[in-house]
Amino acid sequence: MGAALLVGGCGAVGFSAAGRLARRVGVLRTLVGALEGMERELSFRLTPMPELLERAAESPPPAGELFARCRARLDELGERPLSQLWRESVEDTPLGLTGPALLALEELGDVLGRYDGEEQRAALARTRAELGRALEQAREESEKQGRMYRALGLTAGAMLAILLL
Repeated sequence: MGAALLVGGCGAVGFSAAGRLARRVGVLRTLVGALEGMERELSFRLTPMPELLERAAESPPPAGELFARCRARLDELGERPLSQLWRESVEDTPLGLTGPALLALEELGDVLGRYDGEEQRAALARTRAELGRALEQAREESEKQGRMYRALGLTAGAMLAILLL
């Protein structure tokens, strides 16, 4: 019974690590979709920023949470710039992003609401492209490393069980 629990526990650690990789893929996919929607809204309707953030907040979590938090903070817009409100929203939302993807998302706030529609669309396109690259990389990692994490977890559990028997 103890050996089965040991194999199961180590396997759960491996499956948990693989799940984190898969979650990152989902977050990036949702963010890319939301940014694409924002870009379309700006292209065709020149939607005001509060409404734009409200529509993006309808995205699945945690990406939708990011836009909802930023929309909620717009009440403080006269006291603080939108770039600061955006960065705080990015920091407060557990997206699980690192490196260039996180940097691109944070820098997007420097342009949103500050320049004309064309500049904002260009910034959204750049950020979407960077997140798209991160998405492809995350997909590859999830496929390769996810399989490895699951196998290593189960194998390590089996090895420990054999050693303890």
